[in-house]
Amino acid sequence: MPVGSTPQPSAREETIWRGSPSTTLLGGYVIGIVVALVVIPLVVRFFASTMPDTDRAAGLVRFGWIAGGALALLSLIAFLVAWIRLRSTTYTVTNQRVLIEQGVISKTVDEIDLRYIDDSAFTQTLLDRILGIGQVTLVTSDKTTTRFVLRSIRDPRGVREKIRADAYQISQRQIFTRST
Repeated sequence: MPVGSTPQPSAREETIWRGSPSTTLLGGYVIGIVVALVVIPLVVRFFASTMPDTDRAAGLVRFGWIAGGALALLSLIAFLVAWIRLRSTTYTVTNQRVLIEQGVISKTVDEIDLRYIDDSAFTQTLLDRILGIGQVTLVTSDKTTTRFVLRSIRDPRGVREKIRADAYQISQRQIFTRST
């Protein structure tokens, strides 16, 4: 390599980071299932034990189990749907672009070239900080997609920094030519 020349970047696309929304978001569904299966029957049983009529008390306990089971089943179905949606979303950051792939039956892939990323930010709510997740928002100059959001990912600050550094590096390598 001649003295004073800069090394040329690799033309190959390389994956820098890959991830998906965190499954810690499913904790609320698990809590709902536990409440439906444990807390509701216990509360109903407590109230049934204070009733003087044993037949009505037995009916109330039976109703508690049926209601708890129905709520647990609904919570389980909601949990499975949410889990499938989380697992069917994939984020990929390469040295050239950011891709968001979503879908269970049909797939949608959105992508943004790193050259079009104008700004980036990460945000975390208090609960996100406790769970170690957050979201990265990319503001772009792309005409079709002006904002990209990578939701509920681990280490959002680190992911944002990787994207920001590569977007900056690519913007420094751009060669602009004008027609005369």
